[in-house]
Amino acid sequence: MNSYIKKLTIITVLTKAVILAVIWAGYYLVPFNVPAHYANFIYPIGEPVSLASAFKTWDANHYLYLADAWYSPYHISNAFYPLFPFLVRVVGSLTFGNNLVAGLILSTTFTVLSMVYLFRLIGKTHGEEVAYRSCLMLLAFPTSFYLGLVYTESLFLMLALMLLYYLRENKTTPSFICAFLLPLTRPTGILVIVPALAAILPCLRAKESFELKKLLTPAGFVAGYGTYLLLMDLSTGDPFAGFDAQKVFLANNSLLNLLHPIDWFLNNFVYLDFTLNGFSTSILNRVFFVFYAVVAVLSYKKLDKTMFAYLLVMGLVPAMTGSLTSYMRYVAMAFPLFVYLAIKLRGRMAYCYLIPCALVQVVFVLVHASSRWIA
Repeated sequence: MNSYIKKLTIITVLTKAVILAVIWAGYYLVPFNVPAHYANFIYPIGEPVSLASAFKTWDANHYLYLADAWYSPYHISNAFYPLFPFLVRVVGSLTFGNNLVAGLILSTTFTVLSMVYLFRLIGKTHGEEVAYRSCLMLLAFPTSFYLGLVYTESLFLMLALMLLYYLRENKTTPSFICAFLLPLTRPTGILVIVPALAAILPCLRAKESFELKKLLTPAGFVAGYGTYLLLMDLSTGDPFAGFDAQKVFLANNSLLNLLHPIDWFLNNFVYLDFTLNGFSTSILNRVFFVFYAVVAVLSYKKLDKTMFAYLLVMGLVPAMTGSLTSYMRYVAMAFPLFVYLAIKLRGRMAYCYLIPCALVQVVFVLVHASSRWIA
């Protein structure tokens, strides 16, 4: 095994262990927001606050509910996608029915694999040093703690990185599998078809080197999305039940917002009473968006077309389809950000990023685990 991969595996596991320890300590040190706990969906229904509550605040309760009860008509948890809760249920049979433990194990495993594939993907184009720093910068990012919780971030990131890696390696079968699974993971899963096409289209233009099997990857996205709609129809009687459930949440996301960029900008940056980190009025989310936008512009000539296409769709679409709610969490999925930072920040400059980000991440973990809103 590559020495860098060994180090990354150890660092990733230790990082996730530290985050779990911070959550445990935070439960006893930071007052738990009991009113917010009961105001949100909790599972089991009506469960009193306990140490376990700190490990499954906010969206985690929906995934644990789906792992046990699956989808049903008109339920708020229909807004969440099926692959992760299905895997939690499967692994839960090995953890004596403790789906919370199963979810934490899965997320940690997926995070380790994400770092491995990020290292392999970037190592081939930018060298192992840049690839290694890219992984560290992603792990240190203030909202990367979600990668180790009962959330879908780690699964999504792993599948996206595997897809891009296997496309580069010209391996059709694993590429198809990843493409099929991504739309079953998160709403943005279908968007990864854009960088996938960016990787395939140059081969299509060079007709002499094009192979028909390359079209299996985009077909995988279509099949995966169709499977999601079929699952929702079979489970709830309505293939669009998930979209209806999403309307309950405050993000107000709609692809139609992309057609009105000026209105979006005015509503999110001008005609707004800002708060530090309200659901749809957060200054922090907007600071993170500006950070993303600046890095995206600067990275245009440093990334290949596939990476840049991924950076655009993963950073712009979650932002411009709604009110920037949870953007700090979503932008962590735009991993080419960290590749660019790794290219530019070396030696002491890298530590000037890593240390402050890691400290902010600890603060964010404490806030999140106490049932207060982060992203």
